[in-house]
Amino acid sequence: MDEITLARTLHVLGVVLWIGGVGFVTTVLLPSVRRVADPASRVELFEEIERRFAWQARGTTLLVGATDCT
Repeated sequence: MDEITLARTLHVLGVVLWIGGVGFVTTVLLPSVRRVADPASRVELFEEIERRFAWQARGTTLLVGATDCT
């Protein structure tokens, strides 16, 4: 496998993980958090989950940027 093919493969994988994560937050996490009755608990739950996702988003953003072949 040459370098361009590897870079494109990693680029597409990074985009899939990045967009999949955003889709999860939008379609699953936010509606679920809205169902929590106590506003303080709602914020705490969202921040706990978002903190974990932030690392994935940062990593995939760096991966996508580093493997841009254009």
